[in-house]
Amino acid sequence: MIESRAYALNKFCNSAFHMRNPMRRKLHKALVLLMLALPIMSARGETEPLMEDPFGIIGVAPTAARGQTLSLGLGYSRAREGANRDLYGGALEAEAGLVRGLDLRVAQTAEYGPAAPYPADDTKRLWGGLSQLGLRWQFMEEDGWRPAMGVFGALRTAYGETSGPSQSGQIVGLLSKTIIEGPRPLAFSLNAGWSELFNAAPGERAGRYEFAAGLTQSIGKDTSLGFSYLLQQQDRGEQDQNIIAAGLWHRLGNAGPIMAAGAGVGIGDDSPSFLVFASLKWLFGAAVP
Repeated sequence: MIESRAYALNKFCNSAFHMRNPMRRKLHKALVLLMLALPIMSARGETEPLMEDPFGIIGVAPTAARGQTLSLGLGYSRAREGANRDLYGGALEAEAGLVRGLDLRVAQTAEYGPAAPYPADDTKRLWGGLSQLGLRWQFMEEDGWRPAMGVFGALRTAYGETSGPSQSGQIVGLLSKTIIEGPRPLAFSLNAGWSELFNAAPGERAGRYEFAAGLTQSIGKDTSLGFSYLLQQQDRGEQDQNIIAAGLWHRLGNAGPIMAAGAGVGIGDDSPSFLVFASLKWLFGAAVP
């Protein structure tokens, strides 16, 4: 579910205490926070059984035309090192189907935790956030051996107490394939993308790659289990961030809410020690099965 300072939500690593550019650090944290607080869930309410996208994965299938979804999420992450290692976050995301195969996605996150003001002070806790406006287009449907494919593009603005706004762009290729059909299907998802900071400081890494892979397993008509692996390139001198996560999704009614809860661990010194997330999602209009 999702890219993505998740994918957004996506920060959650000890490098948050040593970032030379405070705004870049806030953007980096907010992107992972977006993934953390709002596991991106595709609007597949019209299909049975429930198959929601795993944590940090952007699903290929867009919201149905004239349908809408609304998601609310909370997340927490703990860095491996530093005097101030706790990061709290929340996010609100809305999707609206425009035409067949195309939807609009709007997200807003807020975070409270470690920051890197100048001069650096890892004992401070500050507010920050990320606004995102994007479009998702599915240009190929799954058919036999052929996977479903799409693309997601977004413009993002990150901001915080100690820095001015910082803008970036993101483009992500989307792929999904059903591995096992039947009443308990199993599906594979893949995201591969690139993000570009428009106002990078001298010596700062402006462009960064990102990758996510996941498995979704139906374990009941209204319940699905998701596993995901997320990788994000970080600033120069820092290791790539690696996260392995698992979550459970359960639908209470046709229009929702769809409840999600899960946890993850980081791999490497510049990845979070652990994280937890929870979210609720509602369906409206044509998105209701």
